[in-house]
Amino acid sequence: MNFGQAFEQVKSGKGMRLPQWSGDVVIRAQRPDEHSKMTAPYLYVESRFGCVPWRETNIELFNEDWEVVD
Repeated sequence: MNFGQAFEQVKSGKGMRLPQWSGDVVIRAQRPDEHSKMTAPYLYVESRFGCVPWRETNIELFNEDWEVVD
């Protein structure tokens, strides 16, 4: 699926990933609450090393192989 299709699933609580990434790497959405320093939703990368903000590339955005995960 393309980025837009996968992103719609992420907005509803799923994760997304590309098949060539390591199996533990997933993009997820964070929605700030009253205890957050951030005030707007953002995407982050979750992996065995922790969580960091996601900095997308054009190659990733135009990729047609996105997978949706729980």
